[in-house]
Amino acid sequence: MCRNFLTTCTISGTRGKKLQADAALCGRSMVEMLGVLAIIGVLSVGAISGYSKAMLKYKLNKQAESFSWLLNYALQYSPQLKSNGIQTSYNEFFYKMNLIPDGMTYNAGRNMIYDNFNSVINIYRNLEQNGTTETNVLTVSMDTSDISKEICRNLVWAAKENSHSLLSVHADRYPYRLYGDGYCTDGKKCLKNMTLNDTSEVCEICTEEFQQGGGCRLQIIWWD
Repeated sequence: MCRNFLTTCTISGTRGKKLQADAALCGRSMVEMLGVLAIIGVLSVGAISGYSKAMLKYKLNKQAESFSWLLNYALQYSPQLKSNGIQTSYNEFFYKMNLIPDGMTYNAGRNMIYDNFNSVINIYRNLEQNGTTETNVLTVSMDTSDISKEICRNLVWAAKENSHSLLSVHADRYPYRLYGDGYCTDGKKCLKNMTLNDTSEVCEICTEEFQQGGGCRLQIIWWD
């Protein structure tokens, strides 16, 4: 039978030593228990941190896949979309045609599309300043400061994969446009030549925008 460990403090001699040995076999001291709890706590924190990183990577991969599908749909269906002479949004068209990819949602009240990071996506046809030329535009406004740069990289990389169909890509306050294959002449930055380092440079503006209390917006532009 296990005895209370505290009783060993009042018993001396062989019997006391026997009880001390019994107590050591029957249980653990408070210091040992606290040590075990501390180890469990450290392991739990590491596991939670690893899980959070894995989930963020999954969400970014999902966002990249969803956006790539949406851009491809926009390029495919834009010849069927005609404006009424002013900026015309086609978000509702994509929703009714069931072209909103998994991982994205459509808000009918605001007539906007949202990705899984709550970035605001708008697909529209725009009348240029000359009054005669219309372009198709897909804009993404990012409002998640800590991962805006990663989201931006996903968008630019998806645009690069479609560089043969695009006119240009532009990030707010970034000094250069990134031009598609058919419009990339000498002295212009070409989408098809973008590297990961180039993409990071373009998207660094997102980090700077949020540091200054603003937001980050990327525009992808093409003609029919």
